Amino acid sequence: MKVGLFLDTHGGPYDMPAPNRERVGAFTDQLFREATAAEEAGFDSVLWGERHGRTETLFPSVLTLMAAMAVRTSRIRLGTYILILPLYNPMHVAEEVAMIDHLSRGRVILGVASGYHPGYNQFFGVPFEERGGRFEEGMEVLEKAWSGQRFTFEGKYFQYRDVLLTPTPFQKPRPELWLGGMFPKTIARAGRLGDGWCTDPFPLDAVVWREKVNLYRKSAAEQGRPSQVVLMRDAWVSPRREEADEVFLSEAIRELLFYFRFGIVAHHPDFKTEADFTPDRMRKHYVTGTPEDCIRQLEMYERDFGADYFVLRFRFPQGPEPKKVLDAVRLFGKEVLPHFRQRGTAV
Repeated sequence: MKVGLFLDTHGGPYDMPAPNRERVGAFTDQLFREATAAEEAGFDSVLWGERHGRTETLFPSVLTLMAAMAVRTSRIRLGTYILILPLYNPMHVAEEVAMIDHLSRGRVILGVASGYHPGYNQFFGVPFEERGGRFEEGMEVLEKAWSGQRFTFEGKYFQYRDVLLTPTPFQKPRPELWLGGMFPKTIARAGRLGDGWCTDPFPLDAVVWREKVNLYRKSAAEQGRPSQVVLMRDAWVSPRREEADEVFLSEAIRELLFYFRFGIVAHHPDFKTEADFTPDRMRKHYVTGTPEDCIRQLEMYERDFGADYFVLRFRFPQGPEPKKVLDAVRLFGKEVLPHFRQRGTAV
């Protein structure tokens, strides 16, 4: 089992007033503090997602942030969770990721997906209905670009003639690729093209979930590829369970309702209306409580849901406050992560 920390690039309430430079600077410093705290605490990776055109998003550029993190950390792996590949010219992604891989001396994890939010496509003028085809072509271009060979590519969306990317990535043959997606087609695609399948932090129905894991692992096996289920969970640790509930649960539920209103959480039979999202119903879907609670929950997700790698989010757009987040990250590193090292599993 491995464990990464997700850094939310939202720095305030949804649809807040446009931020001034002081707020952006303070939030950037906060991201750096969280990353260095995660490295010192023993997390395997630090990761962040891509958002655009929203006032609460105080650091929209995932690759700029990765480059900055590469020179502010020394051990921890750095990942996108997720870069929306259809929004980009894939040669730009290939070149920038290769250089960041050199800056970090081979610590890049590139998580990619086709995207769910039409507003992001609108922001860049990329038709939303083209995202599947652009993603497939983009993945092929990345692989060709990182091969170190000149190539010509004639696709529907991208065309290149006799091009050579140099330097190629530090990691050989390329950085680790994680693919996101929660529909059968995109789950199978993760097995076909990636080194890991990125999943979301929403409530899991055990029967439905096992079908998805089986589909992913079967697809990977058919391609002769290893499989790695990367499970994202919202998380919090405190010395007392009541304190974790007080600091974390209300913020976690408020965040989940944002996605419920997008129609993304509709698959779970226990959550049909907003009134269903109560603390008692939701607690079991998080990794939260005392260190002992968190250890049990991680072991449960590993045993019963087939998780190989956890990506944990300790902070949402409106909280908890920065100091408490840093305290929780450090406590998790002190009291939770050592349990998995001691049992002989590399964390």
